[in-house]
Amino acid sequence: MLKLTFIPLVFASIVLVACGEESTSTSSSSAGENSPATESAGNPVDGPAAETSSGPSTKKSRSDAGQSKEPGAGPMPVRFKGIQELLAGASDDKEPSNMEFNANSDPIIALRWFSRHSSEDKERVFALRALGLYPTPQNYELLLTTATNDKENPAIRAGALLGLGRYDLEADQHVKAKELIFALVNGKDLQLATAAAEAMHGMPTAQTVLTELSSNSNTPPALKAAAKRALRPQVE
Repeated sequence: MLKLTFIPLVFASIVLVACGEESTSTSSSSAGENSPATESAGNPVDGPAAETSSGPSTKKSRSDAGQSKEPGAGPMPVRFKGIQELLAGASDDKEPSNMEFNANSDPIIALRWFSRHSSEDKERVFALRALGLYPTPQNYELLLTTATNDKENPAIRAGALLGLGRYDLEADQHVKAKELIFALVNGKDLQLATAAAEAMHGMPTAQTVLTELSSNSNTPPALKAAAKRALRPQVE
């Protein structure tokens, strides 16, 4: 009777020991899988920038990489030297082309910088005129803001008007610029009126105004000449 009782007890002990070992093995395996130490260093996970002992990572995201920021006021960045040379050599008869500007680093950012921060009026004027070659909403707003600034030098405002003249001023999104040009073409400032007439080149709705200016004997010669040029076929 003792032997029969002893055998089941031994068997139960063996089963309990086996279950305990299996549980310990499973727990160790699970902990190893979830441990950060087992993640591959070459396969970062998505999420916020990793915190290091010196603070958050400053590595740029893919969307930021390769993008230049517009410098503020101060010394001219060295990389803008080529654009500066083009602006210095520009004239009413010969302005630099897109191809010439694009041969330099960051042409749009450079032109925006010169239009705002250059100490030379000529550089500002021709930078504003050149921004019309790059019709973006940001450049449009810069040109419009400059052209409407009564405290600004009229020559600078005229440059902004000529830049705006390269936009499609018949488009709904440019209605403010169109209204400004129609107002200035009949204004008292001859320099602004002349630039406004030039900016009307290619505008169907401006044909009547330009025709009147070009045929009126009381129109100042400079304004009359600008109106006649604006009535010519658009070739650019």
